[in-house]
Amino acid sequence: MIRTICRAIVFVSVVVPWAAPRLAAQRLVWRNEFTFYGDNTEFFTPFREGETLLGGQFRSFLRFKTSERTEVLAGVFGDQRSGSDEFLDPVKPLLSFRYRTDHSLGVLGTLETADRHGLLEPLQVTTLEITRPVEYGLQWVERRETVDAEAFINWQVLNTRASREIFDYGLVLRVRPLSFLELEYQGHGKHRGGQLFSAGVPVTNNFAGGPGLRLTAALPMVRQGSLALFRLWSSGIFATDPPPGRPEKGHGTYLKASVTPPLGEFFTVLWWGRDFSSEEGDNNYNSVGIDPTFYRSKRRYTEVGFVRRMTIDEAVHFRVELRFHKIDHDTSKAISGTNWEYSYRIMVQAPFEIPILGEP
Repeated sequence: MIRTICRAIVFVSVVVPWAAPRLAAQRLVWRNEFTFYGDNTEFFTPFREGETLLGGQFRSFLRFKTSERTEVLAGVFGDQRSGSDEFLDPVKPLLSFRYRTDHSLGVLGTLETADRHGLLEPLQVTTLEITRPVEYGLQWVERRETVDAEAFINWQVLNTRASREIFDYGLVLRVRPLSFLELEYQGHGKHRGGQLFSAGVPVTNNFAGGPGLRLTAALPMVRQGSLALFRLWSSGIFATDPPPGRPEKGHGTYLKASVTPPLGEFFTVLWWGRDFSSEEGDNNYNSVGIDPTFYRSKRRYTEVGFVRRMTIDEAVHFRVELRFHKIDHDTSKAISGTNWEYSYRIMVQAPFEIPILGEP
């Protein structure tokens, strides 16, 4: 591992300057992004386990701008988990081709994964921001005055004699007909299959999504208030051997209200679900538990929390979150005598870049 990193440093410090005269017409930047995280969930429920994630990650890559609209990224990602015996685990390559305009981004290779592509927690759990920050596949992003859209496919496992292929995919579409109103559709799916080899495993699919709307308004004292309402449906079971009689279709209603005074964002999430199942969603919204044999058809979930975001010296981004969770009417072990569990997160992101050749 150390040898691989040393080779990368030698490449940047020796090979790139040697090649600079030959690349004078191009632009080359060395970009580095560091993320330090602490995430703790004190859950003692059938749906999610208490887990602590603590450590640091980095991305180091060369951004080679090949034309006004195209660029190539090549580098490495590493994660150092506190307490781990591994020097870096995992280590992943960063390699992608990107097409950019003022309002579009097309990616082939390593994807942009900020905020889980904008997907709601019932569709993708927030811990993926730490445990799976690097994804590979295809992506298209549009950012226009009245329309935002993103579609992606993330390839997770190849189809081999020992395993079927696995990939997930998603779509987020937002339309702003009025300054205070957004109409939105979100969908996310996961597929296991492949035509070359069956590996003794059946084809399975899971999809969840639905329409929603967001309202925002300027409010006295708290600067801004917002309300999001979504109706989500799920279909398919991703498990290869589900218990007999397990429902394959479900639904749920997601409601989030928030206010944003100068201190930060205060929010409340309410969820009413029945037989809802999203393979990569937060299990607090699902009917199936950590143990696949545990199942609770009718679900009621409540979350209240606070998020504080700060920018330090125009580059370093700091975020702290505190959340309280009420899972159905289960009695809490984390906060005795109540129905509430809790979690918290601290993240610091510190990027910098060094122009090597031409304009950055």
